[in-house]
Amino acid sequence: MLLGSTKAELDRLLGKPVMARNVLGLPGEKAWSYAQGDFEIVVGFLNDIARYTAVKRRRGPNTQLSPAELAGVLSLNAPASLWTVETPETPKKPSAPARRKTATEPRVPTYFSHVEKDPKVKEKVIREVRGWMPGGKPYAFFYLPALDGQPPLLVSEWGVDQALG
Repeated sequence: MLLGSTKAELDRLLGKPVMARNVLGLPGEKAWSYAQGDFEIVVGFLNDIARYTAVKRRRGPNTQLSPAELAGVLSLNAPASLWTVETPETPKKPSAPARRKTATEPRVPTYFSHVEKDPKVKEKVIREVRGWMPGGKPYAFFYLPALDGQPPLLVSEWGVDQALG
C-alpha cells in the first residue's frame, strides 16, 4: 500500500523520484514524482507520511484510464476487488426547445473507496482511502482523509484538477 508509507519505503518500491509540484498546497506538504512506464505517480507527503497519490498518464492518448489500467492503479493501495466503485448518474435536463445539439456528453467522474478493517476487531477501521477519476481526464487521485496522529485532509476535486489537469 502506497498511502501511509514513508518516503524511504516508496523509494525502495518505486525507484528514485524527482520533486513534484504540490497538489494540495498545504503547509509542510512535499510531493515526489516516480516514473513508471507510461505513467507518473505523484505522491504527497505530510509529516513524512504518504497522504495522497495521483497516477497520471505521461505518454499515450489523453483519455481517461482504461479498465485494465484502472485496476492496476487501484492495486497500488489495495487489491482492485476490494474497492467500492461509484459512478453517479448524469442528471437529466428538462426537455426544452434546443437551438443546437452539444457535440459532447457530460463526463461523469468515478469515485472509489476502500475501508481496511482490523481483522481482530471487525468494527475498528484501520484506514480509509478515498479517490476519484474525472471523466475524460488521464489521471486518478487517491488520498487518506484521516490517519491516527495526523491532521485530517479536506480535498477539493476542483483544486486537484487545477494542479494535475
